[in-house]
Amino acid sequence: MESARSSLDSATAGLSVRLLGPLTVIRDGATVQLPASRKLRALFAYLALAPHAVGRSRLCELLWDVPNDPRGELRWCLSKLRGVLDEPDRHRIETPGDMIALDLKGVSVDAIDIASAAARGIETLDLERLQALSGLFVGDFLDGLEIDRSPHFNSWLIAQRRRFSSWHAAILEHLVSKLPADADEMSAHLERWVELAPFDGRAHVALLAGLARRGQIAACEEHLASAAQLFASEDLDFGPVREAWRTIRSERTAATLRARLALVPAAPQASIVLPDSGVAASCKASLAIMPFVEEAAVGDPRGGPRGGLADGLTHDIITRLAKLRDFFVIARGSVFALAEKNIAPEDAGRRLNVDYVATGTVRSQA
Repeated sequence: MESARSSLDSATAGLSVRLLGPLTVIRDGATVQLPASRKLRALFAYLALAPHAVGRSRLCELLWDVPNDPRGELRWCLSKLRGVLDEPDRHRIETPGDMIALDLKGVSVDAIDIASAAARGIETLDLERLQALSGLFVGDFLDGLEIDRSPHFNSWLIAQRRRFSSWHAAILEHLVSKLPADADEMSAHLERWVELAPFDGRAHVALLAGLARRGQIAACEEHLASAAQLFASEDLDFGPVREAWRTIRSERTAATLRARLALVPAAPQASIVLPDSGVAASCKASLAIMPFVEEAAVGDPRGGPRGGLADGLTHDIITRLAKLRDFFVIARGSVFALAEKNIAPEDAGRRLNVDYVATGTVRSQA
């Protein structure tokens, strides 16, 4: 992963920004020393991902909890950021009226690269691009940048981390499906996928298939036992994964094992349909929870900034409904990927082939 990151930095002349892992700014291959202020770093990251200019009042509310002079502190942060970002012939901080925006044209930002790829469709990416994107995930989004007494920012930060974690899992899912079965990095990718999506049955089946392919049957049994305990702790149905393992163990030819990567549906409650196995899927109502929309963004063709309270609420609803045995709930990575493409809920329901689609709006009251 470091080699992929290094190649990205060396190929980018001028300025590049890393938001995955600790916030890092690189200019012409050298790391720029950032001010120690955590709120300055948080402001920089928030503006970097904002789809449009943000009001000063919103930024003060986001980062300062009743300070003596929030706008004065905001002005100080902006002056320091100008020293980091501005170039002799270019000012990258724009302040039209009471709004603030960053001009990041020509700047390589890892998080924006990943978000753009997800909007186009991770399933459309080739192996080389998937490997490059996977190499960008060197840590959590803004690793270590939680801010005391800034609940609005911390809520946004948590939602962003969930968002990028879902994309990372989706990238790994498609990456392992395209890699040669004997690729050296296959094992690491499978283990990381399971770590990111511990309740995704497909990840466990893929890991079991990989271990079995290498003849590590004892390791398979050990993983199966620990995964079963994990699912039981959340009252989730582990039967589909267990049934897939029985098939893998009984048909251990390389071709059969390779075909098992996609045997389990996105949600762990769904039944497995195995080729030539005679096992049919059970009939359960299927449901897609589309990401809720912040009320202020309703009617905005850009959909408003993602990663706030609405996304966090959507994630929690999906997680809780997925525990019900009577529903097959579409995984959050799938619905968020469609939302990033501005797919309407009705169209998303047709694409996902589900019985029901739920959506809504969120209004925050002071």
